[in-house]
Amino acid sequence: MDSVVDPATTSLRQLLATDLFVDAVLVSGAEGIDRVVEDVNVFNSFHVEDEIATMENRLLIFDATSLSTDTYQVDIALRAAADGKASGIVLVSPAMRIGLPATRLSDKLQIPLITISQVESLRLADDIRRIVRLPFLARSDAILQALTQLRKIPRGGSIEDALRVLANVLQGSTALLGSDGTVVSSSAPKDFNGPLPLPILEVPTSERAGDFVYFAQPLSLAPREKPTLWLALRLKSPSPSRSSSASEVLAVASWFIATILVADRLERERDARFRLGILNAITATKDRVEPTLTEQLGILGWQVDGWCSAFHLQVSGEVDPQRILNGSDELSRALQAVGVKGPIIERPDGWSGWFVEKDEPQSKSYAIIVENLSSALSRLIPTSPGIRLHMGVGRPYQGVLGLRTSLAEAKEACTIAQAGGQATAVQHIDEMGVRRILLGWYASDNFAEFAHTLLANALEADHDGELIFTLESYLDNQSSPTETAARLGIHRNTVLNRIEKIRALLTVNLDDPDERLAVQLACRVVKLKRS
Repeated sequence: MDSVVDPATTSLRQLLATDLFVDAVLVSGAEGIDRVVEDVNVFNSFHVEDEIATMENRLLIFDATSLSTDTYQVDIALRAAADGKASGIVLVSPAMRIGLPATRLSDKLQIPLITISQVESLRLADDIRRIVRLPFLARSDAILQALTQLRKIPRGGSIEDALRVLANVLQGSTALLGSDGTVVSSSAPKDFNGPLPLPILEVPTSERAGDFVYFAQPLSLAPREKPTLWLALRLKSPSPSRSSSASEVLAVASWFIATILVADRLERERDARFRLGILNAITATKDRVEPTLTEQLGILGWQVDGWCSAFHLQVSGEVDPQRILNGSDELSRALQAVGVKGPIIERPDGWSGWFVEKDEPQSKSYAIIVENLSSALSRLIPTSPGIRLHMGVGRPYQGVLGLRTSLAEAKEACTIAQAGGQATAVQHIDEMGVRRILLGWYASDNFAEFAHTLLANALEADHDGELIFTLESYLDNQSSPTETAARLGIHRNTVLNRIEKIRALLTVNLDDPDERLAVQLACRVVKLKRS
């Protein structure tokens, strides 16, 4: 083959991937499909021997309506195209089927032979020129077309409507992705199945995978807010100019889509306040369920008929309130993946909810519940760097009054889960045993005051929190500097140096079991108050 595709040019393969050739048929000569196309020549006759000097890297378009009895004229055009180093031949509306001699010659010469109907030769040539010779016009047209169609979406339109518009304009598949690459919504779900070969970064990215190129445009819904959603595009064999055009369209469209998401966010915030009000009404219920509460539960479709097990999920660390609001769907998917379905209610510091079982669960079933919920939380941690997740689970009880009790137990269990010192933990109320006794100490204002007094000197000197964190880990690991160093990912000598500094600051003896226990509990209380 004589022509080699340059990164700055357009190949015939890339042209065939556009909607200009959606109804075209590549009859033969497929081995020459990667030839460069720099321009177009249009002919009304097949006698083109005198035009050989002007054919190099050009796509030859013929009006083939005169091919009524024989296709030997196609053979002549193919030989001329080969001699002139043309990119290929397009036959517009051929009146008869292309014969075997012509297709064999096309394959032998590696000159692609394409048929297409119901188009005008001159209009097709003009559209091709806009792509291969005036790519900046094609980009402008695409941006204007996208904006025009996006503006036609009625007020209150869905994100799916916008994705379909972009898929149509860009001749590809579009999707809205979460921070872990999961598909939130898409124009063609099957095109985004499985792990994407696309890095999810805070800047626009693109990645080639086989014949396809994937693009990702981050969406920021507020100034200085980190993106939590990405606009994704999948194109087949795009030319460099088409890729550039697609990136620009995505960048412009991202502002429009962000407005839809912001409107959706405001609606979510309103609904979240309503749901939180219902949760507060449940926890405030005394001896009788008010008819209004029963009606509101019915409107929301929240089931309470059966055995209700509540959970209380506490988020601490680098928490963005919007992360909680936007993360409800992600949490719901993670819970449903382990078979937990039910209401999820946003709180300023996390979520509460419950799941209902028709029959009374067995007393030992909590172990399976904890395992499933731990698996669900593990799905959230990779997408939420810098935060800690602790969940408490209550016993199953019947009805609204029983749910109120389960919610209270879930909150108690969550406090113990936080005190464990791990980044993520699930605690069931039935697992707590003697640890439940400690809950009174953790929640006591008097003990909190004692804890801060006991650790006052260390807290004052601990500007970045590493001393108390090291001390707690050291005590949790049976005062082993080796285990502590492994747990914290630091050198053993660093642990020893910090512990010696702490010993000098505190007025207690860490070698005494009773005093050591008091310090260990104090560390946990201080951590709970900080988070």
